[in-house]
Amino acid sequence: MDQKTTGELMQLLSSAKNISDLKQYTDALADMTSSVTFPEYLNELMHARGVTASKLISAAQIQRNYGYQILDGRRSPSRDKVISLCLALKLELPETQRALTLTKNGQLYSKNKRDSILIFAFGKKLSVIDTNVLLEEMNEPVLN
Repeated sequence: MDQKTTGELMQLLSSAKNISDLKQYTDALADMTSSVTFPEYLNELMHARGVTASKLISAAQIQRNYGYQILDGRRSPSRDKVISLCLALKLELPETQRALTLTKNGQLYSKNKRDSILIFAFGKKLSVIDTNVLLEEMNEPVLN
């Protein structure tokens, strides 16, 4: 199964006539989805951008020990921590959405006020500090 949109996947799933079709769909879906973990994904992106772990953790405004535990997979980050790490790496929105998916956190949603501010911050390549200032100015909770 090639990469398909959610709508295409829903159409395929809706057309399943029996358990055998459902099993075939779920097997193909498992093959389509990556088995990469969030720490692996983040480390790939860090390597590609030439960013060290210490610089990333500092730029993300995350406590050092906790940051290293996230990077080595011992801790699962909250949605805000994932967003902070992605902002610190200056990721594009699709890369950020993938990171949120890998950590089983909700993707940024443009109909949500706080999320729309965060989407704006990604588009403008704002730092975590500048993003928090913007969130505060817009009366939304800062990244924690």
